[in-house]
Amino acid sequence: MIFLYYKPDGSIASEEAIAKLENQGINCRALLFPTSKRSPVKWLIYKIITMVSRKVFIVSKIIFQPVFSEKTIGLTKTLKNIEADVFFAHNFETLLPAAIAAENNGAALIFDCMEFYSDMGDGQRADVSRAIVEIEERYLPRCQLVIAASQELASSYTDAYPIRLPLAAYNASPTCLELPQRKGGGLNLYWRNSVLGFGQRGLEDVLAAMARLPSDVHLHLQGHLGQDGGAGLRQRIAELGITAKVSILPPHALGAAVLSAARFDIGLCLERKGPRNHELTVSNKMFDYHMAGLAVIASDLPGLATVIRTSEGGLLYEAGNIQALCVAVETLRTDPELLSTLQQNARKFAVSKGNMEAEVDRVADAVRTALSVDLDQVLAQQVRLS
Repeated sequence: MIFLYYKPDGSIASEEAIAKLENQGINCRALLFPTSKRSPVKWLIYKIITMVSRKVFIVSKIIFQPVFSEKTIGLTKTLKNIEADVFFAHNFETLLPAAIAAENNGAALIFDCMEFYSDMGDGQRADVSRAIVEIEERYLPRCQLVIAASQELASSYTDAYPIRLPLAAYNASPTCLELPQRKGGGLNLYWRNSVLGFGQRGLEDVLAAMARLPSDVHLHLQGHLGQDGGAGLRQRIAELGITAKVSILPPHALGAAVLSAARFDIGLCLERKGPRNHELTVSNKMFDYHMAGLAVIASDLPGLATVIRTSEGGLLYEAGNIQALCVAVETLRTDPELLSTLQQNARKFAVSKGNMEAEVDRVADAVRTALSVDLDQVLAQQVRLS
């Protein structure tokens, strides 16, 4: 089995899944891409190729691999020289190359659907969205197994395409047995994102809420600064008069997401309504918060709400409603017993079942089951044809 990963997405979870499958007698190999470093000139050429591919798709509906991203240029060619019984596409950029490789090898195809890719929001190009739908219609029915990042996402794909119900598997955190002490000194809210920018992840909402909340409520933001070096964020914080109540933290070290979160009291998942991806999926920070023993305040989008109702580890508020967000924070600020109960529930859920190890076991078992059926069918068909 060949696992296809974009290099920054290679994770402990993928390593654990590979180890689990190998223990079950499946020989696995991870292929990270890009497979080589790219010079600035080559990068520019690939950008141009991507632009041309998108123009071709708009005019002719013909899909070339670079229509999605220049990252995977050359991956299809690389896979031509690799023989395997199964190709496992970890993200959407790898689905087309993996599908072509599977067809050429007479191999099985598995797709790990981590997002609702055709409606991601945040400025997604319309032509890219249409191309994604074309690829999904063509190749998802050919997959021996589709894995979805939530129950809601799994259901949405069976509604859209003639496929079996995907396996719902969360992108949960590894079990962490020891946690640091909390920061203390008031009520500490924590929001993390890959980039600290305004948009549909709700940062603007919590900043506005902070202007209405008491002085003993502190907000801690963690992630990469935007292209302006954080100038716009700091300006907005100053405009709201909350500079003393907000701290900006650098990105956490690799593998330290849970430990970084554990110093605080409440984790925030603030996604707004709009893109279907936000409504159907669950950010991995949700599970980091749970493993860290934080109570969680989350917007009431379907994917997030399912986790909170299952774990009983947090409160829901109406997405985008700043006053409702303030009420949720105030509820926990004025009721320490409730805050402690939610924190304990969150931690219990994470350690007992909402963790990476449990999810990897489920994925490995599903992969093994799917392959034991479908590979037998492939072999039987090859025998009939010979």
